[in-house]
Amino acid sequence: MFAHMGMPINNPAGQGATWVAPTDVERALFEAKSRGDWDAYVSVLLGVDTFSYKPKDRVDNRKLVINWLPEQGPEGKECLVVYTRGELPPRRHDAVACEVTLPFPPEEWWGGELQGMLVNPGSPSGTYFPDAKRKRRHWKSLRKSVPKRGHDADQLLTRYTGPLHGPLAHGLACGGHLSVHNGVIWNEVGDVYSHYEGDVETLRESWGVTDRAGWQTQVTALLEGRNSPIEPEFLLQVRDDLARQYPGSQRDPSMWQQAAASVLAQKGMGPPGIDAMMQLIGRIARYEDRFRADGILPPDGYVTSALGYDFGRAVNFARWGLSARFAEPYEVEQVVIKAGELTRQVYGTWESFSAGYILGRVLRFDEEAFGHMYESALTPHRILTQDSGSPWRNIPFALDAPR
Repeated sequence: MFAHMGMPINNPAGQGATWVAPTDVERALFEAKSRGDWDAYVSVLLGVDTFSYKPKDRVDNRKLVINWLPEQGPEGKECLVVYTRGELPPRRHDAVACEVTLPFPPEEWWGGELQGMLVNPGSPSGTYFPDAKRKRRHWKSLRKSVPKRGHDADQLLTRYTGPLHGPLAHGLACGGHLSVHNGVIWNEVGDVYSHYEGDVETLRESWGVTDRAGWQTQVTALLEGRNSPIEPEFLLQVRDDLARQYPGSQRDPSMWQQAAASVLAQKGMGPPGIDAMMQLIGRIARYEDRFRADGILPPDGYVTSALGYDFGRAVNFARWGLSARFAEPYEVEQVVIKAGELTRQVYGTWESFSAGYILGRVLRFDEEAFGHMYESALTPHRILTQDSGSPWRNIPFALDAPR
């Protein structure tokens, strides 16, 4: 991770103002540019997410050949344009930000028509490579020394010019598990979450959502805690009530099972159903044992609610909807703020919220394998609770509490 934390830089134009690099990436680009170290500059680009724009209608219609939209370079000639995540421009209705793999392959250069590449136009971090096409082989050699990022390359990315405190920042921080795991900026309500094509695919393949109505239905279900099964929440509530009545009883699964079985029998549930619920209590207890061993829960801790899983996903789901053009920015901000409010109503700390989120996730998808669905939440938990730049270390869970 880059070391600098959004420190202002004197305006290169010498007008007395300062420039705050949106993220550590743009600062690293600016520093390499200032040194004239262009190999270092390109190496930064090769190691991070980069984007360019395509016509939205052609992307939506899944055309086989879609050219990148060029722009006019400093020499007056059309060139390819690349943006880093922190410098993506405001939304364009006719064009969408798509992922770019650098260096551009030969076929992307329109034969011999395009030669140059513009990076982050208008930003102090930007530059122009008039002969980028001819540098392709050299840039490929630089790529060999750039660490490869895998799907699980969890990292905390902060936009220093974005919301860092207040209700919106708090709500965005509730989406931290997925934003860290996906390697996207946690505190942004921007044009894309990952990139347009990927976000549309995520909604379609993982959620069955292909339009605004579907997005609204799912985001409502998430905010109402209806996306996840109701059985775990019922059992967690029984145990929490029991612990309030009989302090210390939460450490005895047999007392929990007896109390739950009694309530379920009163509600008319038969022996097969009650037996299934007793097995679920066993699963929860075993997960909590692992949570304590891995530091998700303190030695005497237990999960009071798994609703955090729906609330945390609501934040990311809202942002996917914005990227897919199913929602407007103000709508997404409202969803994010509401998710933060709901989280504060249920939990008292970032750690207890995280434990609830992770339990909801593994009960839904892990089947006690302690595999990817567990590890992909455990690693973000550790980053968010331990990194000094984490929102969980800088935003009070109770917003009115002193930092």
